[in-house]
Amino acid sequence: MNAEPESFLDLDPRHVAVLMVDFQNDFCSPAVFAGRAPTNTHNAIAAHRANDFARRAAAVGATVIYTRQILDLERLNPRQRRAERDSRLCLKGSWGAELFAEPVAGSHVISKDRYDCWQRPELVEALERRQIDGLVTCGVELVCCVLYTVLGADERGYDYLVPSDLVSGQDPGDDTDNRAVRDFLRFNQPRHVIESASMILTAWNA
Repeated sequence: MNAEPESFLDLDPRHVAVLMVDFQNDFCSPAVFAGRAPTNTHNAIAAHRANDFARRAAAVGATVIYTRQILDLERLNPRQRRAERDSRLCLKGSWGAELFAEPVAGSHVISKDRYDCWQRPELVEALERRQIDGLVTCGVELVCCVLYTVLGADERGYDYLVPSDLVSGQDPGDDTDNRAVRDFLRFNQPRHVIESASMILTAWNA
């Protein structure tokens, strides 16, 4: 396990936001497989764990923000429309685009057009309004939306943590692309990665 990230844990939780990235039915619910063997079981586990963490974090003053990827071709530029023309994931108005777990009380939900939540001014404004200095990133999918969120936080100078038990991707990627992203974060940004979110709650409840 990495050394305790003291600078982050010294932050007042009232200046920390928990970013719940794209825990949506299309990514997390076994129902999308219509009786076939699901490949998102680890996403579902991470979603439930993250929601429990978010509830506990909110109880000590942290801000909780859920992001949702909503596919609306009219909001995309021509290149993006070409890239998404065959996609049915998280279509606007669909059950698949809805959040997998009930948002915790007092949380905020921000919709985005593709992978990068930092493209939404509403997110940046919400963080600035609440004087947020630290972020806890939870979410799916590791290879795209989670990675964009982490790199965007780094670019903007936030202190942040990525609990390994609260991020996930599709099950078949655990030994390939999901592992590659976990390794990248572990080796490239070691002080920002922790094995379990319980370390954060322990510090905040000390």
